[in-house]
Amino acid sequence: MAFLNFIERSRTNWTPASYTADETAQILLVNAGELIGPVWARTRVVFNGTGTDAIVILGAGADTDRFIADGNVDEITTGRYIAQGGSGSVYAALGHHLYTAADTVDVVFTANTAGTRTTGAVDFHLYVARLEG
Repeated sequence: MAFLNFIERSRTNWTPASYTADETAQILLVNAGELIGPVWARTRVVFNGTGTDAIVILGAGADTDRFIADGNVDEITTGRYIAQGGSGSVYAALGHHLYTAADTVDVVFTANTAGTRTTGAVDFHLYVARLEG
């Protein structure tokens, strides 16, 4: 019987370099043949300000919201959130994504737009299995 052995790979207490500027930051290297299954995030410290709320999404390459789309995580309330993926993402339909080439998983942060802003912190947990060919 075949089975997958998922290993948790985490990036905890991630904060953007600046709470007033948008940013894309690499959090995980992924090898060809790796399958990312369940992904979840936790807002550890809330992002705040008086303008449009900060946005945190998680993806790779051209699919910047492959795992976590705008609205999947509440950036202004602490809590845990299961990744749902963006509407055009295979991950959203299947709950996993197979990498056929090496890539990185990236956080895309859109800063709060006004007022006295403070940066928050997010934990990311991705479960990865290696598929041998």
